[in-house]
Amino acid sequence: MNDPYRIETRRHAPPRKPWALRALLWAVLVVAVAINVVANTIGDGGLYLGLGSGLVAVACLVGLVVHHVRSGRR
Repeated sequence: MNDPYRIETRRHAPPRKPWALRALLWAVLVVAVAINVVANTIGDGGLYLGLGSGLVAVACLVGLVVHHVRSGRR
């Protein structure tokens, strides 16, 4: 029989690690920018490599901004 005066505690999900995603995005951003700089320094052969790494860098920046806005940190 259920006790109507019993206070039930909810089990909370384990805390998420938002720093892991942020750290991964920063690491990928740094590597993409480094590849972009090297590809642009090389010149002729690095056009597609520079373009691809630039797009990855922009995607990481967008991801960091979205993560910041959604996490509510000010």
